[in-house]
Amino acid sequence: MMPSRSKLNQQERNWSDLPSDVTANILETVGMVDILENAQKVCTAWRKICKDPAMWRVINMSDIDILRSDAIFSPLTMCKHAVDRSQGQLVDITLVFAYDPGLLSYNADRYGS
Repeated sequence: MMPSRSKLNQQERNWSDLPSDVTANILETVGMVDILENAQKVCTAWRKICKDPAMWRVINMSDIDILRSDAIFSPLTMCKHAVDRSQGQLVDITLVFAYDPGLLSYNADRYGS
């Protein structure tokens, strides 16, 4: 017999019970800036997922415009952190902030082929 809808609504769920691939999919929707600035600080499980190189195969920094003026890192530094986290698995990168030839060299030196 299936539990009634009211009983299902009353059951508590624990985020830590989610499989890591489901959590990773959820984290990908918050954007790279929030992952680097916030999500990785929530708990050790999230930090582990946020440091997984597979999470950084595709880097989309189009949400960089939400970066606050009091942010810890500059857009350039955040991008370098993201590239470093890919550990050579980077396949695509989208940047929308000002052109920086140093950043292009940084990426090419690490992952150019």
